[in-house]
Amino acid sequence: MGEAKRFSTIRTLINRNAMLYPDSIAIKEVEGPRSYTYQAVKDRINRMGNALHGIGVQKGDRVAILSQNSFEYIESALSVPNAGLIYVVCNFRLAPPEIAAVLSDAEPSILIVQEQFVEIAQQIKTDVPSIRQFIYFGSPEKRPEGWYDYEELIVKGSPAEQSTDVFEDDIAMLMYTSGTTGLPKGVMQTHGNFYHAGRVCSKNNNLTMDDRVFIVCPMYHITAHYTFFGSFYTACPAYIFTKWDVPLFLSETEKHRLTAGMFATPMVMMMLDFPDLKKYDVSSWRTLWFAGAGIIPSVYKQFIDTFGNILGEHHGTTESTGVTTNLSVRDIKEAFERGDDKILESCGRASYDMEILIVDENNKVLSSGGIGEMIIRGSGMSLGYWRKEEATRKAFKGEWFHTEDVCSIDERGYIRVIDRLKDMIITGGENVYPAEIEKVLHQHPSVKESCVIGTPHPVWGEAVTAVIVLKNGDDVAPTEFTNFCKGKIAGYKVPKVVYIVPELPRNAAGKILKRELREQYGNAKAQ
Repeated sequence: MGEAKRFSTIRTLINRNAMLYPDSIAIKEVEGPRSYTYQAVKDRINRMGNALHGIGVQKGDRVAILSQNSFEYIESALSVPNAGLIYVVCNFRLAPPEIAAVLSDAEPSILIVQEQFVEIAQQIKTDVPSIRQFIYFGSPEKRPEGWYDYEELIVKGSPAEQSTDVFEDDIAMLMYTSGTTGLPKGVMQTHGNFYHAGRVCSKNNNLTMDDRVFIVCPMYHITAHYTFFGSFYTACPAYIFTKWDVPLFLSETEKHRLTAGMFATPMVMMMLDFPDLKKYDVSSWRTLWFAGAGIIPSVYKQFIDTFGNILGEHHGTTESTGVTTNLSVRDIKEAFERGDDKILESCGRASYDMEILIVDENNKVLSSGGIGEMIIRGSGMSLGYWRKEEATRKAFKGEWFHTEDVCSIDERGYIRVIDRLKDMIITGGENVYPAEIEKVLHQHPSVKESCVIGTPHPVWGEAVTAVIVLKNGDDVAPTEFTNFCKGKIAGYKVPKVVYIVPELPRNAAGKILKRELREQYGNAKAQ
C-alpha cells in the first residue's frame, strides 16, 4: 500500500491534533474530574496500544468493551484501532446470552470490562472461549483476581509510537447493528470510514474549534462515534455523559456552556416535556442535531419557539458510518418561511460526500416522485458484515449499499422516508406502508405516538394493526381511531385492530422495535 493509504486514518487525527494543539482539551468527563489534552491523549493511547501488544495480541485481533459511556470507552475507540487492532463495541443493555452471541461472533482476544459489568463478563466467559484476557476499570478493590487493571497497563506501557502500520482500509471497529429485525450483524468499519465520519459531522454541523461538543448518545451506537469523531476531526473538546438524564444534562450544559451535539429522537421529546426546562440557561447551544425517528412539523415549531432554530436532522446507517442525509437548520428555516411542510416531513438532502438514488425492484433509477428503495454510496461505506458473506453480497452491490428504506425524492433533492421494505404490509394483495397510516393517526389530538404493523389474518394475509400511546390523561376507545381514519385513507389501509399501550419499545437509537410488537400482537384477531 502506498503512503496515500496511510493518511486518512484514526492515527492521522491523533498525531495531527497532538502536534498542532497539544495543550488544548480533547476529552472531558462531565460527571467526573478527568480531562485530557490532545498530547496527553496521544501519550495514553500509545501506552495502551503497546501494553496490549505486550500481553499477546497481534494486528487484526479483536478487543471488545462492555461498558456504559465512559472516558475509557472513548479512549479505547482511539487506542485499539491505533494499535492495528479491531475495537468491538457491545450493547450493555443486551441480555447476557445476547452479549455472548455478539462476542462469539466477533471472537475478541481481550474484553475490557467496567466495574458494574464484571458479573456479566464472568457469567459469559465460558461461552466466549476466544477471550484470553480481561482488562478492568473501576474501584481497585473490586478487580477480579487475574484481571489486568486498565490504568496500570497505561502506566507501565511504553509511550513510544506504534510500530504496527495502519491503513485507511484496515478494519478499525466492529459495530453491531441494532438488531431491529433479528440477530445483530457486525459492520466492518475502517480507519478511513471514521476519518470520513469526522469530516462529515464537522461540515454538516459547521463545527469550529470554539465548540464544546456533548456526547450523550450511547457509545455502542454509530451516532455517538459520529459525533465524537466530528469533535476530534475539528479539534474541539468532547464532553462525555455516562447516561441520559434530562436535569443532569441541562445543568451540565449550563455549567460547561456546551454548544453542540447530537440527540436520539426521544431525547428531544423528553426535553420539551420536562416541566422544569425554563430553570436552566442553555443559551450556549449553537448547533444541535438528532437522528432516529423523524419528528413532525409541530414539534419542530415547539423546539424553535423554546430554543431557537438550531436543530437539524440526520438520517443515517451504521453501514455508512453515520449520515446519509441532512436536513439542515437552513432547510428548516426556509420551510417555515415558505410554509412548506414537505421539507419538514423529509429527512433532508444527500449529506456531504454522499450520493443517493431511488430505485425500483429491478434496480432502475426512479425520477422525482417515484417510490422505491434508497441506495447510497460515499466515503463512509463500510466493508460489509463480519463473516457474513451472503448478507454482505445482498446489501452491498458494487459501490452501492441497499438501505431497505422505501423513499421518494423530489425535484429539489429532498428525500422522504416512507417506510422500511421489511415493514410493508400486504393485505388482500395490496401494499400498505405503515408510515402513511401513522401520519393520519398523528393528526388525532389524543395520539402521542403510534406504530402500525401487519399481523397474521386468515383471509387477507395480514391485518393492519395500530399500537397507540395516548397523551397524558386522555381516555379514548380503540374504535375511535378506526373511525378517525375512515375517509382519510383507503378502506384497506384503515387499522382493523387497535391497541392502547403506555409506551412503545425502542432501541438505543430511538427506533421503534416493530419486531417486538409483531411478536407480542402477532396473534391478534381482526375486528
